[in-house]
Amino acid sequence: MIELSVGGECDEWLPSLVLYDKEKDSWYYFDNNIPPGATEEEAMENAIKFLEKLIIGLEKPKIKSSPLKEAPEEVYKKVEVFLEELKNESED
Repeated sequence: MIELSVGGECDEWLPSLVLYDKEKDSWYYFDNNIPPGATEEEAMENAIKFLEKLIIGLEKPKIKSSPLKEAPEEVYKKVEVFLEELKNESED
């Protein structure tokens, strides 16, 4: 499951994407640079554009479990399979 959230801070809206691995009962976050927005809607659009770029392969995910700890390789493989399924759905 991938969750999108948007939070406001100092007149700026910050989007973030997190990933839940049900098998491991663990949360990971995408450490990619997703541009903030001047409004909540703009931040949401920036996150969706980033996700679309992930799906079509224009962006590579940087996934972490903490600021200093990279996600395990198996998480990257699961994300790769998930993104490929999304890409195939959009092509149908």
